[in-house]
Parts: sequence; structure tokens; C-alpha cells
Amino acid sequence: MGEHVIRRLCAASGAVLLTVGLVACSPANTGRVVPRAADRDGLRAPSGVPAPPSTSTTPPPAPHPPESHSGKGNASVPTTWPMRLGFVTFDCPKCSGHVAVNTENELIVNDSGPYRGTQWINDMPGYQAKTFTIKANAAWTLTVTDESGLPVLEPGKPVSGKNEAVFSVPDAVASVALTTKNSGRVAVWVHSGGHSDLPVNQLGDYKGDIPVSGPAFVSIEGDGTWTLTAS
Repeated sequence: MGEHVIRRLCAASGAVLLTVGLVACSPANTGRVVPRAADRDGLRAPSGVPAPPSTSTTPPPAPHPPESHSGKGNASVPTTWPMRLGFVTFDCPKCSGHVAVNTENELIVNDSGPYRGTQWINDMPGYQAKTFTIKANAAWTLTVTDESGLPVLEPGKPVSGKNEAVFSVPDAVASVALTTKNSGRVAVWVHSGGHSDLPVNQLGDYKGDIPVSGPAFVSIEGDGTWTLTAS
């Protein structure tokens, strides 16, 4: 796939303005993991620090129908997705060169094509995605779903893949084992109880267990291939 471009925010002083086509960091940052968004007013747990347990008794939101868009080349696509967690799958099987997708708040995709991957949006209160800005040179599809559209990490059943992916983690899971291969970088986010935590954020291959108390969502970002096994 060639040298990997940092996918997430290259923020300075908390700025969250991203312009498609200008989403590159300085050369010194290439290959370094950058969190999907900088800590803003304490909204996001610091790297490696478990998020506090949720005491909220708010019931989960009702199911929401999927939202789909398709196009070819660069585009700006308004989204009607509400202020709730959404899972964005971008697929551009014939893309070449730089591929990027961002919202007003964060960079979802920053890679080279062909590309297919999934990331989430709206995981921080007050930062709602309203428009997807797409950089591509071929036909693409973009789909937003609620958690019902995610694959589930079932205990004892390894799942392998590459590029970004998000999985739903059921109640029965207490940890997730991760092994990566040929990774220049790897990052794992865990979203649970309304908080996002970054337990893995490093260069090079990773092998280890990540504490995950279901129900939760696990997002993996990085180069190379990976295998996840829930237990």
C-alpha cells in the first residue's frame, strides 16, 4: 500500500478545521499515530487511561435506518445522521492515489486506494457530523449505520482483516486479544459508556490483550493485517 498517511486529526491548539486535499501533517508526523481527535475540554479520556464507568441509566437509542450515498470523484455530501454514534463505511474499490473522507470535526479516512474501511462519528457530545467531504478519483459508496450494522466479536472466534474496522462487543466479553503483522502503526479505540479510550497507540507490530468490558465498540486503525479474538 506504500507509505501510510496519518488518518486522524493533525490538530494544533485544539483546532478542528479540516480541508479535503489538505489533510497532510508535516513530514515529521508521517508514520506516527495521531488520536482520532485531540482532547477537547476533557471530553475524551487521555491515551492509556481507562474511561470512568458510566452511571447513566439512559436507555439506548431506538434503531435508526441506514443512510447511503454514492458518487464518483471528489464530493461534498450532507448527512442527515442525528447526534448519536454512527458507523461510516467508505468503499472505493478502484481508487488510486490519495483517498480521504472528513467531517467538520475529524478525519475518518486518510489512505491510498483501493480502500474499504469503517470508522465511527459523533462519539463526543456537541461534535455532530453534518457533511462528509470526500477526495477520491473513482466511484465510491458511503454508508452510515447504527450498531446493528456492525460485525460482532464473538468469544473464542478470531476475526482477521486490514484497514480500519469497527466491531460490536457483547456483554460476555472481558478482553480482546490483538495481533498485528507488517504494521507501521496501530491504534485501538474502545467506546463504552459514552466515553472513548485509546489503549493501544504505537508504532510497529502489537501482540497483547486489551481490557474491554462489553457492551462496547472496538475500532482498529493501522497498517498491515490484524487478528482480533474476544474472550
